[in-house]
Amino acid sequence: MSGILNKQKYIEYAEKTFKGEALELVLNNIEMFYDGTQITNKNKYRIGDEVRLSKGTYMHGIAGMLDAFDWIIENGFLAVDFTGAGEGKNKIKNSIGMWNIQQDCTLREYIIKYSGITITYTIGRGPGSEEISELVPYHKFDEYTENINNDDRIWTYWGEKTKEVTFLPSLVSDKRQIAFILNMESEYAKKMAYADVWNTQLSAETIEDFLDYRYYPKFLDLRFKKNAVTTDRESAVMFGLPLKLAEGVFVGRKIENDKKALSYIKSKLPDAYICGLDGRVIM
Repeated sequence: MSGILNKQKYIEYAEKTFKGEALELVLNNIEMFYDGTQITNKNKYRIGDEVRLSKGTYMHGIAGMLDAFDWIIENGFLAVDFTGAGEGKNKIKNSIGMWNIQQDCTLREYIIKYSGITITYTIGRGPGSEEISELVPYHKFDEYTENINNDDRIWTYWGEKTKEVTFLPSLVSDKRQIAFILNMESEYAKKMAYADVWNTQLSAETIEDFLDYRYYPKFLDLRFKKNAVTTDRESAVMFGLPLKLAEGVFVGRKIENDKKALSYIKSKLPDAYICGLDGRVIM
């Protein structure tokens, strides 16, 4: 009964907030979120196996520990604006943020890549200069900066933390301990993922109510000029995605060494695999 009541509450919010194509996309995702489509993500791994990520796989990290995990288990991946818990601080709103894997790779390769930093450098000087951003993998900073310093074309460079380090378990921070790996290969998942604020096929008018008004003009340009900083690997799915798309849980050091916590996660998602920072299955 609570699911039916929540669905109606979300529909009412959508009808008050959106119009046109935006409303159609949100209502479609709400309907699909609650429909009876069966998604079977069979655990394809054994303990010790290396986890592989296909292009288009989603990853979603959460703040907090098992209390936040329980909220996802109970509610799925929902935009907080629909639940009434939004604080109005997000640049992108009314959607759930996802990390969108851009090419086939192992989980370990992805972790090493985003556990480094983002470097931006300029080639040339003045109006004709070109600004380039790159992800520098974990422990590769010295090698990259040495190459940059020896390149006569490069006049200046600067670095910053990758966005993934803020939101996912990483090799350089224990602030995030839990992330979900979502299998997006089914037609069901792809249809829901189409309603992505970053989707350049959607009009400026359609995405306007998903963006803070101060960020909206800048975003219209950024979504066509994504780079390693912007980033070029984010998705923001309107309304949300159901828990049944989760095939695995990725944990940080603290939980990886907490057998009780691992057993609890497994009890809530018995068909999912659990993996650690080495990119291999631990349960």
